[in-house]
Amino acid sequence: MMTKFTLMNKNVPVFDFEYDSSTCKIVSFERNYPNNEKYAPFGSIKDGVINKRRFNIWWKNRQIPASRNGLKEVLYRSGLYDMNFFDLLDEKAYCLSLSDQYWVKKVGDDVSWKDINFFDNEFSEDIGKVLFEGGKTSLELNLNTPDMTSNGNYEKKWKIVEGDRYLIKAGSKVFNQEPYNEMIASRLYERLLNEDEYVKYDIIYDDERALSICKNFITKDTELIPAWKINELYEVRENENKYEHYVKCLNELNVPNARELTDKMIICDFLLANKDRHMNNFGVIRSVETLEFERVAPLFDNGCSLWFDENDAHVGNFFLTKPFDDFEENQIAFVKNLDWFDAKKLDGFAAEIRNILSGNKLLSEVRIEKIVEQINSRIEFVQRLQENM
Repeated sequence: MMTKFTLMNKNVPVFDFEYDSSTCKIVSFERNYPNNEKYAPFGSIKDGVINKRRFNIWWKNRQIPASRNGLKEVLYRSGLYDMNFFDLLDEKAYCLSLSDQYWVKKVGDDVSWKDINFFDNEFSEDIGKVLFEGGKTSLELNLNTPDMTSNGNYEKKWKIVEGDRYLIKAGSKVFNQEPYNEMIASRLYERLLNEDEYVKYDIIYDDERALSICKNFITKDTELIPAWKINELYEVRENENKYEHYVKCLNELNVPNARELTDKMIICDFLLANKDRHMNNFGVIRSVETLEFERVAPLFDNGCSLWFDENDAHVGNFFLTKPFDDFEENQIAFVKNLDWFDAKKLDGFAAEIRNILSGNKLLSEVRIEKIVEQINSRIEFVQRLQENM
C-alpha cells in the first residue's frame, strides 16, 4: 500500500514523500516546499538532491531497535507484531521524538505540532513500563510515546517529572554497573568541566534495582545533530585522521570551541575507560528556528565505562576504543593542549568512586579496588602528558 506523507520540522513542511508499506521503503520524494528544504534533516539534501540513502539512515537511527529487550514480545502480545515500524509510529505517534522536532503526517491532515509534541504535551509511558517489567502485558498499548523513537539496546524510558522530561536507563543484568558509571562520570565532569558541558546523572531505585536518570538537554527549539552526520559534511582528505576531520567539520559549521571540547571528551573518556563513545552518542546542538549550530552537545551516555562488562579478573585489560582510533594511546595523542586540565581538582576523586561503586551489591571489593587503581593510574598518565607538552 502506498501512502503519501509530509515531513515536518516543528511547524514547517519540508517535503512530501511516498511510502510503500509492503516493502517498508520510501519510494519517491515530492519537493513541494522548495523554500523550506533548508529545514530538512541535516545532511539529507546535498548538492540540491534529496539523498534517499542518507534520509533512510537518519530515519533508521530514530527508531527503537528491534533488538531492544522485550520489544518483540510486547508487540506480539498487543497484536502489533505484524505491523511495520513506520506504520506503528505514524498511526500512534507521528514519529515524534524528544531529540529533535521532526514528525510526519499524512498529506493533507490537519494536525498541529503544538497539539502533539512531547515537549509540551503528555505522553504514554506504556512501552517503557512493560519493557522494564520484562515485556509481559495483556494491555492494549498506547504507542503515543517518545520511547518508540529512542535508539540503543539498553532498557530505557522517558518519564515526565514535575513538568520536565527525564530519561531513565537500566544497566546490564550481570553487574548493573552502568548506572553507577553514569554517576561517576557526572562527578568527574563536575570537577573538570563547565556546567553546560555535560549532562548530570543521578541514581534512582526500582525494586532495589539501580537505574540512571538524567534530564533531557534538548528543548523544543533545538535538536541534536549526531557526530556521524557532522562527519559526512566533507570528504576525508588523504592522510587526514578521523579526529582532525571531525574538528574541521565543526569549525566549518562555526561551532564554538570545537577542538577544546572534543579534547575534553577524549580525555574524560580516557579517564573513565569509556569503550563506547560511538558517532551516535556525541555531537552538536542546532537551533530549529535559525538553523545555527549553537554549541557542542554536553557529554552524555557514559555507562559503558570502567570495564562494565568484564569479570573481575579482566578489569584493567586492553580494549578497543572509539571514536577516532582503535587504540587509546593513539586517540589521546591527538590532544595537544591541556591548559584546561587541573589535576588538583581530582583530589579525593578515587575515594568518591569507591564510595559510589560500594553502593552496588553486585560488585566485589576486589573489583572496586581494581577500578580505583586504574582511575588513579589514568589520572597520573594525563598529568605526565600535560607536563610533557
